[in-house]
Formats: sequence, C-alpha cells, structure tokens
Amino acid sequence: MKLRISAIPATVVAFLLSLPWAAAQIPPQVTPFTADMQSTATPPQGGSRKEMSGKVYVSRKHMRMDFTGMGGPGRGRMIMITNFAAKTSDILMPEQHMYMESKADDTQGRRPGMGPSIKPLFDPHNPCANMEGSTCKNLGTEQVNGRTCDHWQITDKNGKVNNSWIDQKIHFAIKAVSQDSSFELTNIKEGEPSASLFEIPPGYQKMDIGGMTKGMRPPQQ
Repeated sequence: MKLRISAIPATVVAFLLSLPWAAAQIPPQVTPFTADMQSTATPPQGGSRKEMSGKVYVSRKHMRMDFTGMGGPGRGRMIMITNFAAKTSDILMPEQHMYMESKADDTQGRRPGMGPSIKPLFDPHNPCANMEGSTCKNLGTEQVNGRTCDHWQITDKNGKVNNSWIDQKIHFAIKAVSQDSSFELTNIKEGEPSASLFEIPPGYQKMDIGGMTKGMRPPQQ
C-alpha cells in the first residue's frame, strides 16, 4: 500500500530532494568514512533559514545522511540513503515508519540552490568533472578541523560561487560555503560503515509523492 504525504512539510521534502545527485558512475576514489554533519540552507524563494545537524555514512556504493532539527513534533529526524549506481535516493521518516523513493531523472528541473552540495566527487582533483559549464580554481592547501584539504572555488554555469574544501585522504568535501548554504563535517572516522545502514528497515511503508513533486517543478516553457 502506498501512503500519501500528510505529516511531512513540503518544504522539508523539497530541501532533501534538492540535494545534488552523485555522479552517474560510482565515485572511483572515495574512501569510506563516518562523520558528524552541520548544515544550513536558505530557500531560493525566501523563507526562514534551515539549520540541521546529523551524521553522514559513506561507503563505496552508498551514502546515508541522518538529519535532525527538521522541525515540528514527530518530524525531527529524517534519513536519506543514496545508491550511487542506481541513482536513487530513499527518504525515510523513522517516527512514521514510512519512506519515499526518488530517482535522479525525477529531480531534473527542480528549483536549484535549495540545499548544500553534500556528495562524493567523481574526480577530487578536478571538482568540475561531470559539471557542465562550471569552472574550478585551486586556492591551495588548508587545514580544516585538523585535516589537510584542497581549497577549491567552483563557479557554476549560472555564476553561483561555491567554496569547497576537499579532504586529501578521504577525497570528499568536508566543508562547503556558498551564498545560500553551507555544511561542515567533523569527527571524521575512516572505515566501512555497516551495510545494514543503507537498507530500508522492515515494516516501512512506501509513500506516494507524485502530487508533491509536481508542485516543485517549474512551469514548462
């Protein structure tokens, strides 16, 4: 049985679905790790700034983000599990024992800039790889939370600038700052996370997000 969204705010779903997708292929150089995460984002159409914290789990085939601070009773925690090869993400609501699935093709054309770019890079030595129209400038090596990082300034095809600090050992951006969003990873622990973290727990029911996603698409030209 598929359930319709009733208790989940549309703005929260839009934020999670706006997080940039991983590359079409599994990132070849990512080193598995676990870390704490702090993130902020401002919706592009205005509204209050969202502040979240949580955990990030990265394996060679999956990434999981546990968010807290999503707001509202019974809505404080959400989980997003991304499968790099399948190009799918499942958003889980633990309090409701529900989940919804979104595919990369379904997110094309959504409003950009709603979320920070928390994702593995296909080529950590060239962050602009697979990013058509973007340009990258290496600003040198810097220390971030005791880890050695390459500082990159990335300008997308629309002129939006993002500063990213890519960890030289785990090949992942552990800090990023743009005009409307930021994130930072701390307490990084290298090692393969448990495979069970990337599975949907038994008893979760799939939700129908068709009506909600229609509202997030821009009008056709």
